[in-house]
Amino acid sequence: MKKSYLGAMFLLSSGVLANPYKSELVDVSFQIQEGKETFQLVCQPKLTMGELPKNWVDACNDIGKKLLELAVESGVKVEPVDNAFGLAGDLAQKVSSDLPENVVPTQIISREFGG
Repeated sequence: MKKSYLGAMFLLSSGVLANPYKSELVDVSFQIQEGKETFQLVCQPKLTMGELPKNWVDACNDIGKKLLELAVESGVKVEPVDNAFGLAGDLAQKVSSDLPENVVPTQIISREFGG
């Protein structure tokens, strides 16, 4: 199956300079599978473990919730949740604390939304 990644920025006006969906810690984007009416959110840390705060997954969840709310405002049938990355985020948070300081954690992917 072909997957396409769409940046979260496509939903926002290009005139927005102070983007509340942007973080210096993480990038959050949409992952859409062709032929499906669902999507997932993907959170990719930008910094090494030594530079990330201990609660870096909170930034993923905060941005994820805002993107889900924006999707609802755009007419997508999805229920916004506080913890968009759910158990995957909880596990990533717990496991990443054991990583060396110079390692950048890999991406975490939410459950499917929409449909």
